[in-house]
Amino acid sequence: MTSRNVTRFRPAPRRQAEPLFLFDARRPIQAASPAMIEQVITHADVAVRLSGGRLKLRISAAMIEHLQAQGRLDDGAHRLADLTVVWDEQEGQVLNVRDDARLRDAAQRWSALDALWDEESYEPEHAMRSAAA
Repeated sequence: MTSRNVTRFRPAPRRQAEPLFLFDARRPIQAASPAMIEQVITHADVAVRLSGGRLKLRISAAMIEHLQAQGRLDDGAHRLADLTVVWDEQEGQVLNVRDDARLRDAAQRWSALDALWDEESYEPEHAMRSAAA
């Protein structure tokens, strides 16, 4: 009787490789350095007040270009626009750093594909004929 029950078991499924996600949102290849985090804190032009005396700090692309024109940031500073730093004003320390470099790269990769599905192509056929007439 036990042999009949054993034959009903299915073998464990084989583990497949990790699927390729539409947005490859894993950690960036180059991690944010302490110098980069300090530059975001120093030059942030976008600050959102959070609860508990915290600030979410970012540098906009326009501010980075402005600081590069002044010579205060080097040519590779465009990467600072990907960083978001959560700063605790009471403790005077960094709580969290988020890096959106992979999301930016994925959005650029898929923007051409998204452009193929514009809203005009989904209009009913009779609406397109009446507009052409």
